Amino acid sequence: MGPKADAIVLFTMTDPAKGNKGITAFLVPTSTPGFNRQPPDKKMGINAAWSCTMYFEDMKVPAKNLLGKEGEGFKVAMSTLDGGRIGIAAQAIGIARAAFEEALAYSGERKTFGKPIRDHQAIQFMLADMATEIDAARLLTLRAALMKDKGQRHSPESAMAKLYASEMAGRVTNKALQIHGGMGYSKEMDVERHVRDARITEIYEGTSEIQRIVISASLLKE
Repeated sequence: MGPKADAIVLFTMTDPAKGNKGITAFLVPTSTPGFNRQPPDKKMGINAAWSCTMYFEDMKVPAKNLLGKEGEGFKVAMSTLDGGRIGIAAQAIGIARAAFEEALAYSGERKTFGKPIRDHQAIQFMLADMATEIDAARLLTLRAALMKDKGQRHSPESAMAKLYASEMAGRVTNKALQIHGGMGYSKEMDVERHVRDARITEIYEGTSEIQRIVISASLLKE
């Protein structure tokens, strides 16, 4: 939401010699002199969530704007990721659920060989797989959310939920488009948007590859 934000959280290297312990977080009003932003990015999907490139030209930020303590920026960033991954998992489930419900409805409206396409076993199998995957992702996400609510460590569980839900959303939205046939490829239907929106969930808050690193690192510690 860079183009509209009134304030941003800025992570900056205040002591390069200390590596990630030299990163500090600041809360910066976008009205600060020297803060500049480019026009909104033109993206493949999630176009309702604006983003843009930001530039800082001789921008001065006072110490009172510190978020946490000096040198704790990396800690601040990492502490938000686990919860953020639960949110992205939930987003992916919502996108997939919308695509599934539209495909289910369309399969009852579209007819081939004199009967609704949902009467064909090939379509029934796709719908069954979609429903199963959505529910599996939902349960993984609820587990991670419950652990977070209890104040328990949940890094691997959040990574599992985000990894599975995001990749599930890609599979489910593609099946939904397939069920819609040629109409699914048209912007007359919402399903093509769901395919585009689902793709980002495998990228932000850590790519699928990063989630696998988090999960495997947890396993190797045991």
